[in-house]
Amino acid sequence: MEQLNNDICYQALKTRDRRFDGRFYTAVLTTGIFCRPICPAVTPKRVNVEFYPSAESAIAHGFRPCLRCRPEAAPGSPASAGVHATVARAVRLIDEGALEGGSIADLADRLGVGDRHLRRIFKEHTGVTPQEHAKARRLLRARQLIVDSNLTMTEIADIAGFGSLRRFNDAMKQAYDQAPTAFRRGITPKIQKSSMPDDPLAPRNDDLILRLRARQPFDAEYLLAFFRARAIPGLETVRDRIYARGFRIGGGVGLMICHFSPDQSGVDVILRGPAREAVLEIGGRVRRLFDLDADVPSITAQFADDILLSPLVEKRPGLRVPGCWDRFELAMRAVLGQQVSVAAARTLAGRIVAKFGEALPSDLVSETGVTHLFPEPERLVGQELMPIGLTTRRAQTLSDVINLFAQPDCDQKAGEDLISAMTAIKGIGPWTLNYFGLRGLGDPDAFPAADLGILKASAMGGGPDKAKALDDHSERWRPWRAYAAQYLWSALEGE
Repeated sequence: MEQLNNDICYQALKTRDRRFDGRFYTAVLTTGIFCRPICPAVTPKRVNVEFYPSAESAIAHGFRPCLRCRPEAAPGSPASAGVHATVARAVRLIDEGALEGGSIADLADRLGVGDRHLRRIFKEHTGVTPQEHAKARRLLRARQLIVDSNLTMTEIADIAGFGSLRRFNDAMKQAYDQAPTAFRRGITPKIQKSSMPDDPLAPRNDDLILRLRARQPFDAEYLLAFFRARAIPGLETVRDRIYARGFRIGGGVGLMICHFSPDQSGVDVILRGPAREAVLEIGGRVRRLFDLDADVPSITAQFADDILLSPLVEKRPGLRVPGCWDRFELAMRAVLGQQVSVAAARTLAGRIVAKFGEALPSDLVSETGVTHLFPEPERLVGQELMPIGLTTRRAQTLSDVINLFAQPDCDQKAGEDLISAMTAIKGIGPWTLNYFGLRGLGDPDAFPAADLGILKASAMGGGPDKAKALDDHSERWRPWRAYAAQYLWSALEGE
């Protein structure tokens, strides 16, 4: 897709082109309001609009979010996510609350850069300062929780980081010119009811429900099939349009039940247990798990003239790259999946969960098929792994991975540093590193060229059937080779 400029933005605005939703925002000078390009309002004249790369940027320039198209509900924009690796990490840390109790200098230290450098590159890539981004995100996520969750206003004020209900009310009135309660009148999150009485995966009256929208087009069917084939017994349950798993965040545990909307618009997340209070972090993880923010039309435009990929894109235009819930869990899955079938890797992972995983409270997970959490690395340090069916060499590789992730600072490592550390582990080769990069780190250019399935799919489509030749061929797919890999895997459906 073309690099955006004002003329392209205005044309997309006139046609309400959904492919641009979340890629830019239109600020109307005469009203002081900014909108998504799909807003149903009458299109303003060209001279009366300005365009911004993110909702945060529009808010920082004094514009109020539109109440009809709800910019806070748009898929995450590439500009806001940051095309620069350091900016991307900064955005993620800010969204997780890094500036609620810390300074820019503290954030810069965590990123390994100077605070002046961070301010400069952040403004360059997002259009706003880190502080402006944090303030705007607080408003946007509060508005999202008001409309897309069933939390009380007091709960929202606390979770969104306002500190008090009074500050929350004042900030929302100033930003939106309305009291927060006005947004919720007549609105309740609704998800498809189960046809089964007493279905343990159906929503309950006391569940927290969060609705997450996906950038269109969105192929939920393929995602569910992918996770169903790899669901670890006891850890995950996958049913028709449902993915469920237990989780731990901080000191609390919870159950997450994701209902995929029948109209492919996104995912409704049901949360149970004390850890549900981390709803914003959970929402971010779910967005990455299902790759909800991928700008698929821009990505697949790279493959439009490719004889190998274009037929696969035509068949599944909304394909996503499945992510992971936890990097350590994915690293273990990747090592277990070396040179064995998907089913065999799933069985081995299930044995680890059953033997070492923490059992979840029965009143939380009864009859859901979810029974345990994936064990933390600290729980696995020093454990004997060969009895689950591993060779001596594979068990040692897993032990080395466990020791790496058990290090106190491992969760703070940048992706490239983690890959470098994993490269030094005997038994981890290019396939494992690329698979971990693709799913564990969300690297859009990771490409496991030696994967037997990818090679088979390439040969089926008339492409190279050798890893080196396919790796060379994949240069034309940069920087979206992870999506190319997923499209090639999709060609094996029914095989």
